[in-house]
Amino acid sequence: MGFFNKHKSERKSDPTDNSRETWQLTISGIVQGVGFRWSVLNLAQKMGMTGSVRNNSDGTVTITLQAELSRVNQFCAELPKNISQFARISNIKKEKLTKVSKMTGFHVLY
Repeated sequence: MGFFNKHKSERKSDPTDNSRETWQLTISGIVQGVGFRWSVLNLAQKMGMTGSVRNNSDGTVTITLQAELSRVNQFCAELPKNISQFARISNIKKEKLTKVSKMTGFHVLY
């Protein structure tokens, strides 16, 4: 009976994991070569968010976050106030991703 109870309680925690959404932010502006990714890393860690940040070949930066939409919106609102003094954000495009594995920590990708 203990075996079944153990797995039953594990199933109860699954909805919590499934409530975490994955969002992709594409940032354009002056965001490469100005310490922007490190500013993103610092803010994400400060807010306790999981995900990654990477430069794109077209000069944009992609941030992937796993959090509820309200937290992603808060991150977007805080980001311009917490970037390198040399960086400038001209646009943030937000897109919800599906079927993404659970992420741990926040990482700068190369």
